[in-house]
Amino acid sequence: MKNLSLDDFALFAEIAATPSLSGVARARSIAPSLVSRALARIEKECSLNLVHRTTHGLSITHDGEIFLEHAQRILQEREQMRDNLDGHNAIVSGTVHISISQLLADYVLIPHLAKLQGLYPKLSVDLHIEDRMVSMAREGIDIAVRSGIAPVETVIVRALGQNGRALYAAPSYLKKHGTPKLPDDLKQHTLIGNSATTTHNQWRFKVEGQMITHILPGQLRVNSSTAVVSLALEGLGIARINDVVGNCLVAQGRLKPVLQRYVVLGEHPMYAAILAERYRAAKIRATMDFLQTCFAAFVQKPHHQRT
Repeated sequence: MKNLSLDDFALFAEIAATPSLSGVARARSIAPSLVSRALARIEKECSLNLVHRTTHGLSITHDGEIFLEHAQRILQEREQMRDNLDGHNAIVSGTVHISISQLLADYVLIPHLAKLQGLYPKLSVDLHIEDRMVSMAREGIDIAVRSGIAPVETVIVRALGQNGRALYAAPSYLKKHGTPKLPDDLKQHTLIGNSATTTHNQWRFKVEGQMITHILPGQLRVNSSTAVVSLALEGLGIARINDVVGNCLVAQGRLKPVLQRYVVLGEHPMYAAILAERYRAAKIRATMDFLQTCFAAFVQKPHHQRT
């Protein structure tokens, strides 16, 4: 396979991602026949059948999957080398892949992305919006914004602050139903629960020095943290929300905090994590700095740092 070029590997990765020669041809602005001949040449060079050709399109063979895995690794090595060289020259360019939860993306990161683009016009951002923990190395993630314990594979972590959970309601709800003064007053209110994460339904308070836990009856439940926020914004009840998001919406005048004096927030570290070998790239360092600035206005400080 000594006659294969980096572009051959890139072409096959594109074919695997879009199993249509015409689709790859359109993306490259070349004739489909050129893509077909290039694929045939790659297969001949490997002495392998890499794709199944049918009237419905293409599908990758078992040998093709093995070839694709190696092709992607080679392309990632090329990207890493380019990033490291750019880092040496302090050029902020290329694509940075960020994994982040739906809530933090919607209410914290996305509203600030225009600022990042203004700072670094040559930088492209690929957001991977998902609540699950990702395998950064396997999935090609450059930066993962997470709360809790850093992944084992991550050796460089940049702290973004602390997050907890507090109670919020829309101004329209409080105007119609009144504002609870004590935790016991919640019995007279509609409370929004999270059926997907039951621990979010254990609302903790400190009253006269005593810790109490209010187990949410949940007149209204939904299996999505994002939907919990949406229901609260619609004025349908009081919700327990990640205070990073809650503080953001309070600043916008869309929510108001409830029972601040009594709510026990809890503290969970938030961080931006990357794999060690990617840290030297200028695009990574610049994006990490931006994320810290982006989150600074909304996250908690640890108790020992608060004024």
